[in-house]
Amino acid sequence: MKIRGPKPRNPGAIDMVPMINFAFLLLIFVILAGVIQAPEVLTASPPHSAAQTAPDSAPDTLVIDAQGRIGFGGEIIEPDVLLTRAQAWQHSAGDRALIVKADAGADAQRVVMILEVLRAAGVVRASLLTTTRSG
Repeated sequence: MKIRGPKPRNPGAIDMVPMINFAFLLLIFVILAGVIQAPEVLTASPPHSAAQTAPDSAPDTLVIDAQGRIGFGGEIIEPDVLLTRAQAWQHSAGDRALIVKADAGADAQRVVMILEVLRAAGVVRASLLTTTRSG
């Protein structure tokens, strides 16, 4: 009885298994690293500014959309609860900055009123987010 050994490989053939393993590992990395920031409750496009400095990294954000609605802490809140929410945020935030992202089409008086509420709540560091002006 003659036992045959494994079939000899073609020396010109390329083994695809390592490349497939690498592609799957890369896909897993992209999926896991893809979620960097939680989605915002409201959408707002900030106004333009001539300032060239960037805001602090990873701050908390209060969003004011064009209709004047307020998004804070991952939900839409009413103006009458903003004071208590801002006080609670400041108590837990320490020296972190609160970024106020107001839509460029939002009523300026409404934005100023919200900033006044934040001041009354004791928010120490608040910045109004803008985009750089081109040209």
